[in-house]
Amino acid sequence: MRRNQLLAGIMTALTAVMPAVSVYVDTAAASEILTSNETVQTETNIDKTTALQNSVKLIDMLSTEASGKNIMFSPTSLNFALGMIAEGAKGETKEVLSAYLGTSDFASYAKEYLDKIQAYNTEDESYGYQSKVKIADAVWVDDGLTLQEKFKNTVSNSFGAEVEAVDFSAAEETCDIINSWCDKNTEGLIPKIVTPDLINDNTGLCLTNSLYFESGWSGEPWNVSDTEENFGKIEKTKYMTCTGDQYYENDKSTAFGRDYANGLSFIGILPNDEGDFTLEDLDISGLLKSNPEYDAVDCKMPKLNFETSTVLNDMLSNLGLDNIFSSNADFSGIADQNVNVDTILQKTKLELDENGTKAAAVTAVTMECMSAAVEDEPIIKTVELTRPFAFLIYDRNNDEVLFIGKVMSVS
Repeated sequence: MRRNQLLAGIMTALTAVMPAVSVYVDTAAASEILTSNETVQTETNIDKTTALQNSVKLIDMLSTEASGKNIMFSPTSLNFALGMIAEGAKGETKEVLSAYLGTSDFASYAKEYLDKIQAYNTEDESYGYQSKVKIADAVWVDDGLTLQEKFKNTVSNSFGAEVEAVDFSAAEETCDIINSWCDKNTEGLIPKIVTPDLINDNTGLCLTNSLYFESGWSGEPWNVSDTEENFGKIEKTKYMTCTGDQYYENDKSTAFGRDYANGLSFIGILPNDEGDFTLEDLDISGLLKSNPEYDAVDCKMPKLNFETSTVLNDMLSNLGLDNIFSSNADFSGIADQNVNVDTILQKTKLELDENGTKAAAVTAVTMECMSAAVEDEPIIKTVELTRPFAFLIYDRNNDEVLFIGKVMSVS
């Protein structure tokens, strides 16, 4: 068996997050390997290294708040939502959003990415899973607020956003409308995102982004054991096993990659040290750039089924976005009245078994109106996720991390 030399990060080192499905692309031609001091640049000149760093910091903050629970976060969904409001931001507000997103022109990136993922949505089915990566955006504007024409055109043309007039004074009815959109665009995985308590007398806008991923595994399904084994030191579960498609390692962790039929990959990351961990400490960017020698990788992990819901205001403020929540925010390019961000909420759901994966995320941003190789002996690597671990679902071809998560329990 010929020894594989992994293309550090396979296509690109991971990044902010986004989708893909069903067409295999020549990864060597698609992007270059990052070095520790390099910045990944796409056609729209987006700094994906910064985007990834922010995503890793955010998932670690979520983990601290979750106190030992499983969590998953979608950088892509959040960035699309922030990218929309950035189109109406000016001054310092525009600057902080651009710094977080890694570009001052996220709209161009969004348009390009939405075009690219069309190739991943096919009628193909693998072990009961279809190939799907769907991103949808919407702007829900109160009857009494008028959007600036430039903003309306940009979110429609670049983000494909629906722009709908609603009556926020009728909170329950408006929530039903928004939640129906949410349920439809996540194919029932996330049936609702907003509740009447998120709406008040000053609510003028709600921007929503949904991300839906579905695919069977490339190749044969995982094998499922009939015997329960330990997960960590306390719990027991029945594990899935298979031969993986990629292997990574650094001085902090080892990882396997298992490809989906649609071209995305699941990356299971096992810290070298037992117990709790932070993703920042694991140096994920460096891990995906590793180039170890190996002939095969044996993989082991539990099935996963969990959801996460969290308000991101405080965490985003700690990452430099406090301005967008303040009375100093300048979103004068959005509407005919001054607005600022009231709440940013994200919900995610993951279902992963031996045949494939379904994952979804919805981000809602509510805004208030303001008063003014050589043949050799085989090297077999093993990565067994039999204790707390991290994972990614990412699009190697387009350098997008759709989902990033942390599993602490199997119960």
